[in-house]
Amino acid sequence: MATTTAATGTVVLVDAALAPYEHPDLRWLVRKHVLAVLQDFPTLSPSVDTYTSDSGASTVLLNARGLLTVSSALPPVLLTLWLPREYPYLPPLAYVFPAAPSSASLSLARDHPFVDHRTGRVRRTLPYLEDWAVPRFSLAGLVRSLVGALRMCHPLTPRFGSVVVHATTTTPVEEEQERMRTALLDELVSRLGRDTSAFRGHVDEDIHAMYSIQGSLRERADAMDRAVRDLEDERMRLERAVTASLSHRGKLLAWLHKTSSRVPDAGAAPPLAPHAAAGDAPRWLESKASELAVDDTVDALGHALEDGDLISLQEYIKRVKVLAREQFFHCHAASTSMSSKVTK
Repeated sequence: MATTTAATGTVVLVDAALAPYEHPDLRWLVRKHVLAVLQDFPTLSPSVDTYTSDSGASTVLLNARGLLTVSSALPPVLLTLWLPREYPYLPPLAYVFPAAPSSASLSLARDHPFVDHRTGRVRRTLPYLEDWAVPRFSLAGLVRSLVGALRMCHPLTPRFGSVVVHATTTTPVEEEQERMRTALLDELVSRLGRDTSAFRGHVDEDIHAMYSIQGSLRERADAMDRAVRDLEDERMRLERAVTASLSHRGKLLAWLHKTSSRVPDAGAAPPLAPHAAAGDAPRWLESKASELAVDDTVDALGHALEDGDLISLQEYIKRVKVLAREQFFHCHAASTSMSSKVTK
């Protein structure tokens, strides 16, 4: 009955202390963490006190304080866990001090890897605090991790002037520390060996995978080089074809210009021979008109070729050949009609 009453009083105290905390939706989780650490470590008890930070700011915080037994052969330490207002998103603040009966002869070690000898605060170098994450970590897990770390390297050391008096009492401590260090070093070496072997195996697999990828990339690079060379050859061939086509076009235009310059103006009819009969004039005019019509058609085809998308060069040459042949016959018919009358 007394135990139930004490537990109820603890819950009431914790709930009252969590009222000003910043995350009201997570008060149930904070209460669960506090009750769990009090259950796992009965020497700790909750309280509400004023916490003064390094900057001098004071805040009323919930804390759990009590003696923490690290090992049966090692002296206990006084542990205080402060819960900041941002808990559980911020890790708790842990402080370690010598217990009251042995505080006169023991002090915090200056070169301890986890505890600051000036303030007693547990540093963030403790792996559990360094990797703090919600909701995987808790107060009970922090205390268990701290017990393992302090068992490996105890934070208390004899004060100057008391070494001889307590030499017999510190010998078991040193023996326990040496034994724990040896066991932990052996475990660490074995784990490092296993991790090194596993890592080396993964590295070998990654190297083989990278080699295969490198070979595939080289094949792709060779294929791309061949494709680029083929495209370059095709570009040179097309440039030569375009140059040849432009040369033929220039020659054809020169020939057309030379041919059209020999044709008399359409508006001025050539003088008829004085002896030309009246019946030969219509035939000559018809042949001459057909010849000039062919010139206009060739000019239209030339403009269409210059536009680029109305007619192709092959179609242009084909039609010009046909029109040139037709123009030749019209010119021959006109000249024949004139010469026949002159001979008469």
